[in-house]
Amino acid sequence: MEEILKKIESEYGTPVYVYFEKEIKNRIKNVKEIFEGINLIPTFALKANNNPALIKIMYESGFGADIVTVGEYKGAEIAGVPKEKIVWNGNGKSKEDMKFLKDKIKYVNIDSFEEMELWKNIKTENIEFFLRVNPDVDAKTHPHISTGLKKNKFGIPAVKLEEFMNKYNDNRIKGIHFHIGSQITEISPFIDAFKIGLEISKKYNFKKINIGGGWGINYDGKEINLNEYKEKVIPILKYYDEVILELGRYIMGPSGILLLNITRVKQGIDKVFVVTNGGMNLLIRPVLYNAYHEPVFLNPTGKKAKIDIVGPLCESGDKLLWDKELPIPEENSLVYFKNAGAYGFSMSNNYNSTLKPAEVLITENEEIKLIRKRESYEDLYKNIIL
Repeated sequence: MEEILKKIESEYGTPVYVYFEKEIKNRIKNVKEIFEGINLIPTFALKANNNPALIKIMYESGFGADIVTVGEYKGAEIAGVPKEKIVWNGNGKSKEDMKFLKDKIKYVNIDSFEEMELWKNIKTENIEFFLRVNPDVDAKTHPHISTGLKKNKFGIPAVKLEEFMNKYNDNRIKGIHFHIGSQITEISPFIDAFKIGLEISKKYNFKKINIGGGWGINYDGKEINLNEYKEKVIPILKYYDEVILELGRYIMGPSGILLLNITRVKQGIDKVFVVTNGGMNLLIRPVLYNAYHEPVFLNPTGKKAKIDIVGPLCESGDKLLWDKELPIPEENSLVYFKNAGAYGFSMSNNYNSTLKPAEVLITENEEIKLIRKRESYEDLYKNIIL
């Protein structure tokens, strides 16, 4: 690993996101094994990672695309994903986007009464509506990524579903959709939600369901137990003729890292500040969600200290890790952060007029392939009008 990362630094510089094709395909294989015996339509959530080169790998392995915006649709289109494998999600679909996408996708998750009012007057062919139900189930995850409680902005409250069905007798409605949150590491929230879903489905004779995603990965020692999921959740889903799955983090999180250069090692009063050439502009999850991404120093010294790993931005909150006892690294050496393949690049920004990084894929054959060029200063200012 160290040798290949140094080669990537030499050829493409840092900061750089690095992805591993072998890990992507291994995780896809795991998914298919879990759902053996189920008529599964697996999709990848482009909000987690929007690089068409990666989406193409997943499509060629049997996955479709879960999109929220026209921009994400464009990424799926570039990757070659056909309309029959595209699901449109989101709580803020505009009439303009509906008219643009109505002939380019197959599945739409309807979020509200108000959204259905718009669709009521839009003619479509071969589109299937799934009603996003908010079951008021606690996903036991970070509040910012909980989506299935009644206080969350998503979905039609389960208690209002009968009113919805009485109001909209639309033959495009084919099933229901649940997505109660992200980074869920316990099985019970899935069981609670899908049992509610089963009652609804039997009441309205729905034989299709979109179960969302939300599978938690191992950031800090805890992850979803997929054996338990197979044992306790899959039996509930056997009622359905078709199950749509939307996974993002589970596939891409452990399949990518963020590689940075250590530009300075600064001795503070009671801790050491390890300054890198990228911070919350590249990986915002630590400060946004208090998320932990394990760092790996390629050249640690033997001495340990309480360490903050910080970026170069003019912001005290520009941190990737804080108050951890770690070996002090050498200046001008490399550090990488694990589990950065999801919600890394896709949530990156240009704060302080910094540039978005390159993205590199390590193929199954251990070849290094550039899949996104580093942004340039020309890119940064090309849309400016003086």
